[in-house]
Amino acid sequence: YNNSSATVSSYVLPESGTKLLSTSDLQGLNAQQLRIARNEIYARHGRTFKDAELQNYFASCSWYKSNSAYNYADENSNLNSIEKQNVITIKNYEDSIR
Repeated sequence: YNNSSATVSSYVLPESGTKLLSTSDLQGLNAQQLRIARNEIYARHGRTFKDAELQNYFASCSWYKSNSAYNYADENSNLNSIEKQNVITIKNYEDSIR
């Protein structure tokens, strides 16, 4: 991950919306990559981010489109059951490597 203006076309974890992740899927990712990977689950649904670094990153992704109908009051309502579990798995792994 770098802050260049180049368009990012790929996901950190392409299958995080369709496949349950295990800790072994996350090994080798640093804290920054894990943060992006966790937030790309929300970004796929068009969430916009108050955090400028995250918003700038996702805005540079060719796949990212902001969704005006995104439910910020209940973020989990935007996610499927696999995505909800993966957010937890990634967050727990992030916490474990701090």
